[in-house]
Amino acid sequence: MENGQDKASALDLLDHCCQLVADTYGKPDSSEWTNSDFIRLCSILYKKTHVQISPNTLKRIFGKIKTDARYYPQKATRDALAQYVGFADWDKFTLAQSRQAAAPLPYRAEAQPAPPRPVDAPLQQSPIRKSWARRLIMTAFALIIVAVAAWRGFLLWQNKKPEVTLFCKNPEGDNPHSAVFVVRNFKDVAELADDYTIEFGDGEKTRLNGKDSVYSNYYEVPGHYLAILKKAGVPLDTVPVFLHTNGWTATANMMYDTTRVYPIEAPGLFADGYNSISAAQIARAGVDTNRTFFVDFINTHHTGIDGDNFELLIDVKASPPRPGVRCSQVRVTVFGDSSNHMVDMMKPGCAHWSKLQFSELHKDGRSEGPNFLGADLTTGGTVSMKVVNRRATLLINGRELYRNTYKKPLRHIYGLDIMFAGVGTIRSVRLKDLKTGKQFAGNF
Repeated sequence: MENGQDKASALDLLDHCCQLVADTYGKPDSSEWTNSDFIRLCSILYKKTHVQISPNTLKRIFGKIKTDARYYPQKATRDALAQYVGFADWDKFTLAQSRQAAAPLPYRAEAQPAPPRPVDAPLQQSPIRKSWARRLIMTAFALIIVAVAAWRGFLLWQNKKPEVTLFCKNPEGDNPHSAVFVVRNFKDVAELADDYTIEFGDGEKTRLNGKDSVYSNYYEVPGHYLAILKKAGVPLDTVPVFLHTNGWTATANMMYDTTRVYPIEAPGLFADGYNSISAAQIARAGVDTNRTFFVDFINTHHTGIDGDNFELLIDVKASPPRPGVRCSQVRVTVFGDSSNHMVDMMKPGCAHWSKLQFSELHKDGRSEGPNFLGADLTTGGTVSMKVVNRRATLLINGRELYRNTYKKPLRHIYGLDIMFAGVGTIRSVRLKDLKTGKQFAGNF
């Protein structure tokens, strides 16, 4: 028993209160709520009532999480729900519902046959007046419906807040670059600690701490990155960060060492036949060349080439067998506005690790079979990408290995990254815009 009510009536009151909460929240059909709705309602209830109700408790109250018996929350929780819909506490809410239920219905006399009208009796109400009365009632009813709809619309507008977005104060810079990000459109900084993260696009990420809205990331390899703001793993916003170079650069990194990279001093790279980095140069940069290492040759700038209508042809020679290099990997990346094109080729026998990307399309050797993108380039070979109106074709040594059409446009090309496992050589590079004829070759 509770306030003179049995369990069934108490649950009926709880259901009625839940419906009022859903109406006030602005989404009357709580069965369609997602996890983010319960998280948001939890925050709203705390701000208004200073009572902390977890999202899982709210899910049990609204029946989203099924239990053996209908969940009935404690008094403090019910008080908070009642306060949210305009009552001082749960007792005041139940009292108001009891009074409403006990209120007498308007008296309606049973219909009786009309007695015969005496000859001198006054005439009954005219049909015109009856019609006018019916129209008045219908008009009043329509006004009530409009008022209720307007009130629900107001509640929905009141509860709706702008989407949280991500902004970069300095999205372009030289290498290295410290980019500063600002999280916008939140009511309270404390909201930012609620499952929000930023993935910076270079393998680094941070969870927002609820103390401030400004974050930074140190980028140390040139390229075009996409920083993504996520809530509970769902992307909310994406901003690009671009580190440009002055011609070609060489940067080494070591497998299983994510703490640093190793810039290699190589002025005049790919000029006058200088088209590779020696093992001695790599060692001087601090790399243990007896372990597995990789070297990225990167040239990034605003090329002005259409990323959805271009042709790229490179002539490369993969690393010869050496300690730490078994699969002679070669990876080519084309940086674009909102995505990349990439092909990661492996020596036959290692094709399990191969990967391919054209914008949103992704393929890999694990699912495509043992020969996918398998090619022995240790004695040299060519890699060609041709894209015409987002129709992409990949050829290795003149043999077509892949063809498909992607949907998400790349728009502009921001440069290239050609990566080797071990010591590789780039013998030539040619990049051409198929619409304008604009072309870059060699040192582009």
